Amino acid sequence: MLNLKSSAGRHGELRLALSNRNNQTIVTESYSRVPLQIMKPIYDRKSGAVCFYLLSPTGGIVQGDDYRIQINLSESAHAVLTTQAATKVYAMPKGSARQQVDFYVGKNSVFEYLPDPTILFQEADFEQQVNLHVNQKGGKIVFQEIIMPGRLARGEVMAFKRYRSQLQGYDENGIILHDSFCLEPEQHFPRSLMNTIGVLDNYPCWGTWYFLGDCSLISPNWQHMHDVSNPLLNQEGESTGGMTLLHRNGMAIRMLARNVQTIQSAFRNIWDWIKTEILALKKIDLRKY
Repeated sequence: MLNLKSSAGRHGELRLALSNRNNQTIVTESYSRVPLQIMKPIYDRKSGAVCFYLLSPTGGIVQGDDYRIQINLSESAHAVLTTQAATKVYAMPKGSARQQVDFYVGKNSVFEYLPDPTILFQEADFEQQVNLHVNQKGGKIVFQEIIMPGRLARGEVMAFKRYRSQLQGYDENGIILHDSFCLEPEQHFPRSLMNTIGVLDNYPCWGTWYFLGDCSLISPNWQHMHDVSNPLLNQEGESTGGMTLLHRNGMAIRMLARNVQTIQSAFRNIWDWIKTEILALKKIDLRKY
């Protein structure tokens, strides 16, 4: 049971609906409530996509915050949601914070959720529920999450109280993916185990990346994709990772690294290569790299 008691907590909400008009994605509904806020959408003429930057006017997630994000793409729309900077999850001595994310992607639509890393400060207690719904007739979702377990430059590693993330992916035939993760360092993860092979293997940062939806072009090119991605995921002394096809309509990547920049760069380069070489989509400049 969550304890959200805090006068500082806010109920943030973001709702977006997008559709295609004359080969250009347009916004048909937009609603936000602080501390969730988006910049003016940026339209990419080459790809026909629309890009949104999620802002944090309060500086980060604090005790008692409760966020709701819902984005709906109708047929043949293309959108990218990213963040302006890393998401900071601050200390929560007497409570916690949570976030619920729901993405709906229609036929022949593409949605890319590419946030900057999340930093779990000392005493942070945060959980999220993510639901991804994709139309298997050409629909595609890319979802990434990159975690820094503390302010590493200050020697703050695994000092947060709790981090829980539950992600589920669906198509018309039911569930594609269920990924449940809960880490409470003080109770279940002695710091002495951080160096253990099979846990974090001496890499403090981790990331996950998912592609759900139409894999008709990905599956036949799987070996080629693996050969290209492997050196990006496994950089000697810096990172280790791997990728796999899901049982239906999807693929997943997991990666450990010494810093979040290595993970972010690998995910970006792999996705840019898949987009341009496999899916014949246009590369989008997010204007912050």
